[in-house]
Amino acid sequence: MSSAASRALGLDVSAYVIRDAMVDTGLPGIRRPLVEAARSLGVRGVLVTHWHEDHAGNVEPLVREGFPVWMHPDTETRLRFPPSLRLYRRIAWGTPPVLRAKVEPFEAPGLQHIATPGHSPDHHVVWDHETGTLFSGDLWLGVRARAVHTTEDPYQIIENLSKVRALAPARMFDAHRGEVVEPIGAITAKIEWLGDTLGEIERSVQLGLSDRAIVNRVLGGEELAAAVSIGEYARRNLVAAVRRRLSG
Repeated sequence: MSSAASRALGLDVSAYVIRDAMVDTGLPGIRRPLVEAARSLGVRGVLVTHWHEDHAGNVEPLVREGFPVWMHPDTETRLRFPPSLRLYRRIAWGTPPVLRAKVEPFEAPGLQHIATPGHSPDHHVVWDHETGTLFSGDLWLGVRARAVHTTEDPYQIIENLSKVRALAPARMFDAHRGEVVEPIGAITAKIEWLGDTLGEIERSVQLGLSDRAIVNRVLGGEELAAAVSIGEYARRNLVAAVRRRLSG
């Protein structure tokens, strides 16, 4: 799923269906085809990994159509009392309708929700033990994903990548990169790269280098997303996260 603006930025997002359950709901602009797809695929209910508009963008219309939903209480709170989204997010993904309807809880036998905060405090992955399939939401996002949101905690991300690697997934589906080949190797590579990168940033901070110098030295310079998002989604946020950790 994508919009014209998100395609221009090289972004799309996926929802998945397993055991008659839909994992995530896509961006707000595709409400009608998503609801139609849910009905045609015989979806019984929905699981939401986290509150971001490209994942929870159609919770409200699905609830109004009678679909039960599992989501963390913090996710539901965000959907009922949404924060203001920056312009680039509204253009790329759209603004989700405020959740006002009562949500019927969804039980999905065989599917486990595992808390994996870091990308967002309410982030969960969905695990199908029987088939060894992991729906990783925004936990993985590629081995060398350098740009992060201002609120992300990369140290927590490493902890939770280690947690899901211990499940030994045979298959993994990323919300933005589709099926991930050899998921254990991909997760391990991300853990190693991110750990090494954070270590190099820590050493650079201790040397007294500026954020800009560290971004250039360790992360290969800033990217266009930083300007488009006015710094909300940028490589320098990885440096800021390290400074927060070092300052206690």
